Amino acid sequence: MSDIEIVSGYDAILALEPVWHDVGARVGGAGAFERFDLVRQAAESISREGGEPLVASISRDGVAMTFLPLRRERIIGSRAAVPLAYPLAQYTNTVGWAITPNDMRPLCNALSKAGLDMLLLRKVREDSGLHDALATHGQSQNAAETALYIDLNAYKTFAAYEASFSNPTRRNRRQRRQKLEAARGPLSFEVLFGSEATDAFDTALAWKRDWLATRGISSPVFDGGAWERLLRSTVNSGAAVVTALHAGGAATAIEVGFCERDTYVSYLGAFDPALGAFSPGQEQMLRTIAWAFEQGFSRYDLLAPSDGYKRQWARAETGVAIDDYAVALTPVGRGVAELRRHVRPLARDIYFRLSPEVRVAGGRYGMPAAAAMAAVCAGAVLAAIE
Repeated sequence: MSDIEIVSGYDAILALEPVWHDVGARVGGAGAFERFDLVRQAAESISREGGEPLVASISRDGVAMTFLPLRRERIIGSRAAVPLAYPLAQYTNTVGWAITPNDMRPLCNALSKAGLDMLLLRKVREDSGLHDALATHGQSQNAAETALYIDLNAYKTFAAYEASFSNPTRRNRRQRRQKLEAARGPLSFEVLFGSEATDAFDTALAWKRDWLATRGISSPVFDGGAWERLLRSTVNSGAAVVTALHAGGAATAIEVGFCERDTYVSYLGAFDPALGAFSPGQEQMLRTIAWAFEQGFSRYDLLAPSDGYKRQWARAETGVAIDDYAVALTPVGRGVAELRRHVRPLARDIYFRLSPEVRVAGGRYGMPAAAAMAAVCAGAVLAAIE
C-alpha cells in the first residue's frame, strides 16, 4: 500500500535533499530536469514570488520511492498543480520509481485535500515514470509531439554516423566550412562548464532573443525573467554543458545541453545571424555530436517538436512520443481540462499561422493578435460547453 504525502513550501522541500539523492540513485540518477539543485532553485524562486512549490512524495512500507515536483498555479480560474520547473524543463518526470496506475487514485485524493482542482502535467514522455498512470487516468490535452533523438549506439562511431549522410550533403558541409574559415579564420571547438561557460551562454542568449524578436515569438524562458535567471544559474553551477564553435577566435555558434545518464539533451542552440550563409550551427552541432560519441552517450536528444532539420540529424524515425495530460480532481478541474484541450491547440495553431510581421506588431502594442483570437476561440468553446 502506498503512502502519499504532499510536501509544501521551500523549507520543507529543502529538507528532502538527502532522501531525494538516495531515491534518484536507486534508478541511476535523477533526470536532467529533476535534479535537486534545479528543483531547489525553482522552489526558492517560486516562493520568493509568493507562489507555493509542492512535492508529491510516495512511500511504500515506510521507504520513500518516488517524488514528483509541482507548484500551485491558477489556470482559467481553477487551482492546478503543474510541473515545478516548467517552462524551463522540457520534460516532466518522476524522481525514483514510476507512479503506477494504482498510485494515481490516492495521489489525486491527496492533491484534492490540498485544495487543488486539477493535476496538469506537460511534456510527459511515453517512456517516463508518469505515462502509464496518466494514460489510464488522465486526459490528453491534444499537445502530442515527438521528441526525436539520434541513436548513437546504432552507429557505434562518429565516422560511421557522418558516413550515413549523402556525398552531396557532406560535400556541401565541407565547402561551407572552408568558406567560413576563409572569411573569418580557422575554426576551433570547445566544451565549457561552470564559470568558463558564462560568456558563451550570454552570447547564445543574445542571439536567441534576436531570433525570437525578428519572428515576433515570445518566450517564457528567454525573456530576462526568473526562468532565464535559473537557466543561467544552472549553467554557472556546471550542471549544464556549453559547446562553442569559433572562427578566428570569435564565437559563431553555441549550444547549451544537459547530461542525463546515457543521454545528451540538446537544449538551446544559437548562431551569429551575420554568418547564416555559412551554416555555422550545423558545424557546431556536428562537432557536439562527435563529442557525444567520445563521451559514450547512447542518445543525442533533439527535444520536441520534430522539425524537419531534426529529422535529418536523427537519420531515422527514432523518437519518443510526448503529450500533456490533465487529471481532474473536482468538477471545476474537469471543466477546465475539457476547455483547455480544445482551446489551446486551436489558439496555438492560429498564433503560428500569423505572419512574423503581425506577431511583432501585436506585441509592440501590448496585446498580441493571437491572444485576442485565442479569447474568441475560448468564448466559442465555452458557449458550446454551457
